[in-house]
Amino acid sequence: MNPEIIELPSARVPRAVLRPVARIVAANVVRAPASAPARTSTPSLPGAGESRARLSRIAQYAVLPVSVLAVWTLVSHLQLLPANILPSPLVVLATFRDLLTGDYGEKLSYHLGVSLWRVARGAAIGVPLGLLLGLALGFSPTAESWFGPAFRAFAQIPSITLIPLLMMFLGIDDRLKLFIMAKSCVIPLTLVTADGIRNIPTAYLEVGEVFRLRRWTRIRRIVLQGALPSIFTGIRQGIAHVWVSLVAVEVLASAEGIGYLMTWGRLIFQLDVVLVCVAVIGAIGLLLDIVMRKVEARLLVWRGTSQ
Repeated sequence: MNPEIIELPSARVPRAVLRPVARIVAANVVRAPASAPARTSTPSLPGAGESRARLSRIAQYAVLPVSVLAVWTLVSHLQLLPANILPSPLVVLATFRDLLTGDYGEKLSYHLGVSLWRVARGAAIGVPLGLLLGLALGFSPTAESWFGPAFRAFAQIPSITLIPLLMMFLGIDDRLKLFIMAKSCVIPLTLVTADGIRNIPTAYLEVGEVFRLRRWTRIRRIVLQGALPSIFTGIRQGIAHVWVSLVAVEVLASAEGIGYLMTWGRLIFQLDVVLVCVAVIGAIGLLLDIVMRKVEARLLVWRGTSQ
C-alpha cells in the first residue's frame, strides 16, 4: 500500500458535525456589497476609430489647398499684383459659373466632354498595346533582346517634341492626339509590366514546370496573377500620362477641348479663364487617379489579406 494514500471507510457524516462546518464556511465567505454595481466594460465602436482616421486624412489633405487659397485671397485683397494678372478667387468662381452656363462665349462642359472622349479613345488604344508589349518584353528574352533597347530609346523622346513632325503627316485633327496619347500610355505601362513579370519569384515558375503546365496556362495562372499589382500600377500611370499629354497637345494644336479653352483664355488675356481650366485639369486628373486606385483595391483585395 502506498503510504501517501489514505483510505477512509465509507460512512455517513452526521448532521451535528456538518452544521458547525457550514456556519464557519458561511462566515468566511466575502460577499460584494449590494450597493456596488457590477462593472461592465463598454466595447468601443469599430467604426469610431475609422471615422477619426478618415477625418484626420481629409484634414491633412486640405491643409495645402486651403493655405494656397488663403495666400491667394490675401494677395488679391492687398492688390500686390494687378487684377488682370491675378484675379481674386471670387472672380474665378464667377467665371467658372459663366463657363458652365455658356454666358462667357464658350461652354466648359462641351470642351471637357471632348477631352474626356479623347482620353477614353487614347486609353483604349494604349492600354492593350502596352500590355502586349510588356508581356512580350517581360516573358520572352528574345523579344527583350530584339526590341528592348530600341523601345527604351524611343521612350526617352518627349512626346511634345514629336508634335511638329507629326503635324506634317497627321495634321492637327484627332489622329495626332491619339498617337501622342497612345505613346504616353504605352511607354510606362510596357516598362512597369515587363519589370513586374521579371520580378516574379522563380519558385512560382518552377512550380509550373513541376506540374508541366502548358505555356498559355503558365502565363494565365502564374505570370499574370503574379504581375497584376505591377500591371495595375502601369495602367494607372498610363492613364495619367494620357490626360497630361492630351492637354499639352490641345494647347499647341487643337480647336476644341479643355487645353484649347485654356489657350483661348490666354489669347484674350483673361487669366480667370486660364485659372478655371487649370483647376478643372487638376481635379479631373485627381479623380481619374482615385477611380483607378479604387478599382485596383477592389480587384486585388487578395493582396491585402496575403501580406
